[in-house]
Amino acid sequence: MAADDLEQWLLSLPLEEPCEIDGEQVYLKLGDTGAELGLILFAQPTGAQIAEAMRSGFQGALEYEAGLALGADGGELLLNRWLEGAEAWSDVAEALEGILNQAVLYRAVMSYSEDHASLAREESRGRRELNRGLR
Repeated sequence: MAADDLEQWLLSLPLEEPCEIDGEQVYLKLGDTGAELGLILFAQPTGAQIAEAMRSGFQGALEYEAGLALGADGGELLLNRWLEGAEAWSDVAEALEGILNQAVLYRAVMSYSEDHASLAREESRGRRELNRGLR
């Protein structure tokens, strides 16, 4: 996509409400001195999803500059960051790429953790059955 086409596309995105980019729900909320760029990781996160995200949250914030937050109503798990001086989507193109990459990392870590927990439960169940058979 040419730079002019990219800028026109970014300028066409809505402000203050989520829109879909690369399969993710992202938003840009303007403030007095900048804007909050955010991505909805989970619309209705479970306690386990929040806990897992928090375990890797500090490292993600150091590497990508976006941190975790709960939505104002507590119903969404967000990745967000403040961008001083930003006034439009065209001002946040680089940060948008970073937050999309960070979301991929979070989802990969969380998927691995959920798969690992499921495998551990299966192993535990198998050991219990084996112990019953040995009695």
